[in-house]
Amino acid sequence: MKKKRWLSIFGVLVLIICGVVTYIYLNSDMYTVNQVNSKMNSMIRGKNYKQMKAVANNQDTYIFLRSLSSKDRVNDTSDFQGGSDENAYYVTVVKNQDLNVYMRKTGIASWEIRRVEKQ
Repeated sequence: MKKKRWLSIFGVLVLIICGVVTYIYLNSDMYTVNQVNSKMNSMIRGKNYKQMKAVANNQDTYIFLRSLSSKDRVNDTSDFQGGSDENAYYVTVVKNQDLNVYMRKTGIASWEIRRVEKQ
């Protein structure tokens, strides 16, 4: 009987710890940087011109995004540079060009690209 009780208590503690760790990760900058990289690379890899046009801040940025090969990838993404959940600012690099990326939180664990501009 005591063994079952301790096993139950241990199981509940493991679930609580896993929940806390997941919550911390989903609200961390590490997760959001991963989302910036994932969303930008997906857009570039898929040659999603409609999305590129929608998020490009100006024509020059749009032309640059269109010129990227589907094999190009973003790298050296910065930590959170400022803003809020509605307008989080990051800087990333693709083909030696710095890009300002503004992200918006759309759910508990989901982010979307709001705007991209060439520096």
